[in-house]
Amino acid sequence: MTTTPRELEDELDVSAKTIRACLREQYPDHEHGARWELDEEQATVVRARFSD
Repeated sequence: MTTTPRELEDELDVSAKTIRACLREQYPDHEHGARWELDEEQATVVRARFSD
């Protein structure tokens, strides 16, 4: 199962743009312009970063 930044935006109340910026920092080898489809590990990294 994959998660998108848009789905996390709704869950975390953080913009998808901000989430993508975080992902680019964490995963700099991700192809520029390619769709982000996050595996569970990547989604957990984002959740941990933006959890209160």
